[in-house]
Order: sequence, then structure tokens, then C-alpha cells
Amino acid sequence: MDDAGFLSKYKSELTPPVTPEEPAKTPVAKPGTTLYLTFDDGPSATTSELLDILDKYDVKATFFMIGPNMNRYPSQVKRIVEMGSGLGLHGMTHRKEKFYASASAALAEMNGDNAILTKITGKGTTLIRPPYGSKPYFTKTFRDKVLGQGYHLWDWNVDSDDWKYKEDSATIYTTVMNQVHKLQHSRTNPVILMHDQKATLKVLPRLLESLKKEGYTFEIITKDVEPLNFWRDKR
Repeated sequence: MDDAGFLSKYKSELTPPVTPEEPAKTPVAKPGTTLYLTFDDGPSATTSELLDILDKYDVKATFFMIGPNMNRYPSQVKRIVEMGSGLGLHGMTHRKEKFYASASAALAEMNGDNAILTKITGKGTTLIRPPYGSKPYFTKTFRDKVLGQGYHLWDWNVDSDDWKYKEDSATIYTTVMNQVHKLQHSRTNPVILMHDQKATLKVLPRLLESLKKEGYTFEIITKDVEPLNFWRDKR
């Protein structure tokens, strides 16, 4: 079944879950000391290695995953759940012209993504991250349509640019740490954007070691955490 067929089939019956999709209790974030590590675009062929690194450092992250990729690597999705990491939705196509064709199209992609997650793990999520972030395309019309169905919008305040620098792990490391240090002045909790890709594996251990030494605790995003997004929409 192609993307259009999938979305058409499930459009009317898919809604965000009303039951909690995350662990029942999450520690309250302390200003400036709690860090949320997030990975987009997975799962992938290297998710297993990424999870091995997180496990080695006893760190949990939140994964904003794409529907077809979950179908391709269901065992990795299950392992993310088993490790206690967080679950998020990143749509079905990651194609701007499709996802942002209309507010209904965006909602259908998130619902379709959620259906796949639920099929694989038995649990859904209300956390979403639109492709390429929410600005400028995820306008009020989109937010009213999608967030009105119970979803919570998440962007980031630290961009690793790991998709751009790829194997240049030194630049990725410096990019992340510089942004994290700027947030320290306002005691703002970092929400770091990275990607589930091979290049990320090289820099991740060094980042985790440094961030732990600086006293950060790593938590997963849940529906109970106030959303951080570029529109400052707290729904």
C-alpha cells in the first residue's frame, strides 16, 4: 500500500491515544540542569548501535520516528521502548510538499505514523515534530487542526547540524556545546536535535561524556512536559 492509500484508509479512524503512552512517573525537570536528547528520522540501520551507546552511558533519549522506517525496523522500535526511551512522531513521508499540503494532510500523516507505532509496540504517543521543524510551515491553521486532536508540538533549542556536517564530528561537538553553554546563562533546559544516522555515532559518546561531566541529567520528553516549540504554543 502506498502512502496515499495508507493515509486514506486510516484517516477517519485514527486519533491520538487517550491513555498514557510513557512511563507513569517522570522526574520534575530542574531549570538548567535537565537535558532532553532527541533523534529524528529513524529508526535506521544504525539505530542498534545508537542504542548501544545510550545504554553504555545510561542515557535515555526521545525518538521522533517516521512511519515507513518503523515498519522497516520494528525490532529497533521495540528496543527503544524496552530501554525506556521516549516516543515521538515525525510523520510518514518527510516530504514538504506532501506533509504541508494541508492541515488535514499533516494530521493524517501523524495519525498514520501513530497507527504504525501502536501496531508495533502496543502504545502510541501524543508527541510530534513536523518535518524540518514547525517554522515557517506549521502555521496556526495547522496547529489548530493537529494540536486540537490532542497532539503536543516539539521543536528544539540546540541544533547539532549533524545532518550537514556528517562525519565532521569535531564541528558537531563544538556546535552542540556552544549552544548548550549559551542556554546556561538563562538556566534553560537544552532540547538537542540530532538524527538517527551513522555519522551521529562518532560524536555521541564524546557529547554524552562532556554533558554528564557538566552535571546534566538526561530525561525523556513526555506529554506532561510543557512543549518547547518555535511558536511558543503550549498546547
